[in-house]
Amino acid sequence: MLEVQGIVAGYGRIPVLHEVSLTAEAGQMVTLVGANGAGKSTLLKVIAGVLPPWSGRVLLEGEDVTAVPAHRRVGRGIVLVPEGRMLFGAMSVDENLSLGAYLRTGAEAKRRVQADRERVFELFPILAKRRSQPAGTLSGGEQQMLAVGRALMSDPTVLLLDEPSLGLAPKVISEIFAVLDRLREDGLTMVLVEQDARLALKHAEHGYVMRTGTVVLDGASSDLLANDDVRLIYLGAWHGGE
Repeated sequence: MLEVQGIVAGYGRIPVLHEVSLTAEAGQMVTLVGANGAGKSTLLKVIAGVLPPWSGRVLLEGEDVTAVPAHRRVGRGIVLVPEGRMLFGAMSVDENLSLGAYLRTGAEAKRRVQADRERVFELFPILAKRRSQPAGTLSGGEQQMLAVGRALMSDPTVLLLDEPSLGLAPKVISEIFAVLDRLREDGLTMVLVEQDARLALKHAEHGYVMRTGTVVLDGASSDLLANDDVRLIYLGAWHGGE
């Protein structure tokens, strides 16, 4: 289980997050919903250890990991799929996947790494066909699949996803979210930031609505989808949506 308790954080002297708390139960997908600038991506950076909080705590399975640096949090199981993918474009698909497993050492770990690589190829068959191809030559959708696959190679217990559908065609988005559904069914905990709030709430079990660095509403995704205020402000109902 992931717990975020009273996080206050920002950049320089500019505060962005104000006493933000959330919980993601084991095997649950939760999503952060809100307008641009609400602090969603900043919260993911705090959870991943990329941005230290000014106050508050991040707990994993009850253990306080707030002071654990980002690279060691990966070893603890908290892994971020960043916005923009951040792949190594000159390296092959296989090499990018191997980098995702760089902390996993020892004979037994290496055997599991190979099994996880085959699992990634089973989830994203196109990557198996492209395994020797430089990541920079892949399509946008294939690059996003590789970014998710690289994160899975770290053997995460909590997967953080920042805008996984950004710039992708609807068919590719459907394929990626079908994989995320499978991962959730397999027991992986996920925290999702997604520009398409309706899509996010359809796939997640619980949602947190953020506004100017605070959580203003949370609840079951089905309840948020039916909430008139959420529909009006975040789901486009006021502007001709459903």
